Amino acid sequence: MTTDKDNKAHAISTGLSQHIADFRLATFADVAGHDALESLLSNGTLNSVIYLDRDITIFTGALAGEKQLDTAGTIGLLKVNNQAEIVTLASTPLDNNGRIFISDTDIPSAFVIGSMSRDSKWIIIADLTEAVRCYNAYCKQGIDTTVLTCLVPSLFNRTVKHFAEVQQVTIMTTSQNKAKVITPLKGVNVEAIICEHTLIYDALELNADYNNLITDAEVIDLQTLGKPKPKPISKTLPPVKSVTDGMLPDSLQRYVNNHAERLSTPAEYIAIPLITALASVIGTKVSIYPKMYDDDWEVVPNLWGAIIGNPSTKKSPALDAGMKPLKSLTCKAKTEYQQSQKNFAAQKEINEFKTKAIKSELQKLAKEQAQQADDAEHKITDDDLKAKAQTIAEIQNADASEPIMKRYIANDSTYQKLGETLSQTQNGLLVERDELTGLLVSIDGESNGEAREFYLSAYNGTGSHVMDRVIRGSIFIENHCLSVIGGIQPNKLERYLEKTIKGLDNDGLIQRFQLAIYPDHTKGLKERDIAPNAEIRQIVYDLFETIDNMSLGDFIKYGANPIDDYHKRPYYRFTDDAYKKFMSWYDENKAKADECEHSVMAEHMTKYPKTVASLALIFHLVDCIEHDASLGAVSITALNAALAWHDMLETHMIRIYSIVTDNANIKASYLADKVMKMVKKGADKTDKTDWISHGFAARQLTRKSWKGLTDTGDVLNALEILVENDWLSCQEIPSTVQGGRPTKRYYINSRLNELL
Repeated sequence: MTTDKDNKAHAISTGLSQHIADFRLATFADVAGHDALESLLSNGTLNSVIYLDRDITIFTGALAGEKQLDTAGTIGLLKVNNQAEIVTLASTPLDNNGRIFISDTDIPSAFVIGSMSRDSKWIIIADLTEAVRCYNAYCKQGIDTTVLTCLVPSLFNRTVKHFAEVQQVTIMTTSQNKAKVITPLKGVNVEAIICEHTLIYDALELNADYNNLITDAEVIDLQTLGKPKPKPISKTLPPVKSVTDGMLPDSLQRYVNNHAERLSTPAEYIAIPLITALASVIGTKVSIYPKMYDDDWEVVPNLWGAIIGNPSTKKSPALDAGMKPLKSLTCKAKTEYQQSQKNFAAQKEINEFKTKAIKSELQKLAKEQAQQADDAEHKITDDDLKAKAQTIAEIQNADASEPIMKRYIANDSTYQKLGETLSQTQNGLLVERDELTGLLVSIDGESNGEAREFYLSAYNGTGSHVMDRVIRGSIFIENHCLSVIGGIQPNKLERYLEKTIKGLDNDGLIQRFQLAIYPDHTKGLKERDIAPNAEIRQIVYDLFETIDNMSLGDFIKYGANPIDDYHKRPYYRFTDDAYKKFMSWYDENKAKADECEHSVMAEHMTKYPKTVASLALIFHLVDCIEHDASLGAVSITALNAALAWHDMLETHMIRIYSIVTDNANIKASYLADKVMKMVKKGADKTDKTDWISHGFAARQLTRKSWKGLTDTGDVLNALEILVENDWLSCQEIPSTVQGGRPTKRYYINSRLNELL
């Protein structure tokens, strides 16, 4: 942005350049006897040194237009601002004791010795002679240096501050004068080199080693002296627990560990789809009544799970690994279905001929009946005809009853088609979506209210459902039970959660994803090539198949209570000790939910009892099958494992909702990472503006499209937190004479180096 100050400086530079064009460059003859000026010309500083053969006219300032007497016959030194524009002229008498005159002291400026390259070291010294000595000493050491001199000591601090706006400048002093020199410059982008007795360039003239001198000197970054110490910003999401040994029955635990090791993924990425798939196989076959005497609260162990992670965290391979045992059942069901289709087609062909033969017999009987005499000995009755007709009807009904493939998984179905599929199963279904965003979108909004209600009511799994349609008629779903599993990216989940947290569309759908996990991702893991554990794979596949084939008698064999007039499926209860522990935990969980700050999280917690009871039932049933024995009611061992899962899942729940509840701090941590990288590596060379030296505007940050920092609101919130924690300072930039709105510019605290 061009400011009024910039426009004025440019105008002065243009006018002054025209004014001094009338003067010639100084020669060695002009400066004879003045050591500093002779050295300047010897070093090639020619274009900035002119000979004033007459009194100069003051061009700017309060005395503009007046002639300055006693400047004729002096040497003119052209002084520039921090943009290298000529803005003032200094008249330097050849008499070393003479007074230096500067055309306008209101304009910060300096006489430059060197290239003024941004890559060089900028040193500011008040006195011309000392400046020349310093430049020569540094050049002798081969150090790329620019020395800037204000020529008059009273202008020193102002000159330092002006040039420090562009890049860091260096000043030098001794220990004796330390406080006097650095105090006025605290907070300015200045490196102060403090020597004990002599200045650096004094020692360099005596051939001292520069590195040794700097090591012995005290070097202070004055910018940090005027800056507050930045406070640490949390750069991590809330901590989460992991699936550990003992939280799963042995066979499932070994399966999870093997696949997690092979894929180099968190164990939860395998465990969640595996347990959700197993829950769907059990489905409505069996249930648990968590309370000892209450017969109204029945829990069917269907579960909803989600694995959350950024792209390239192997969510899809992990999801596939956990789903393989269930997909194996699907493959077998498909094979059986194909064979059933062949058998059905063959039988249909046979039935066609049977039907023709029976119809012929029926026709013959009907004709004989019509012709028979009233006194016939063996009369043909209507019952005889009806028997033949019923046989034909039975064959035709058999032909209409085509085989139905046993379904376990639905991937991409409308809720109407899903309802039709559910009506053909007796045990519920698992809805699997590689990316859950698609499912959430498909049941979002007022226009999808019926689809949403369909899923919401399928979560409990204990009821039935009727779908009435004009064209399709009525579809009765006896067991309206769905399990759900899939993956989702944090940024996509964030947009959905934000509406839920704010109370929009909060009908408890997202809280039903009780087995939602967002584990830590370890970067830099190398790809592994490990063979699957064939033995444990087969054991788990067999476990799924065993449960899939279980009937009422099998559940009773493993300790379930039988069906009666009040219980339509076999069921379990807890053992006495497990019941007492469950009820104690239930009360604690309820109290915790009541105290929860966010209602959405409280609602999530109130659904934990179904989850814990479901997991306990699943683990108990697996234990029974592995031991091939009745272990009675659901044991304390199974409950303890389920409660360990609750403790783990609760930490993930906190992390997941923090995506929104702690959104500003998370975004601030993203920005803090970027800022620290700049501090470590220096400014981004692809930027026209050096963010470290000159700061940046919020819109520049938004244009970067960094992770989590693409939304203007998120960027402003992150900036506000970094300002509050003293990582950044904010400065209001007023509008220019050309118009426009005032803007804010953010400057990086130089003390961030202390956090490296």
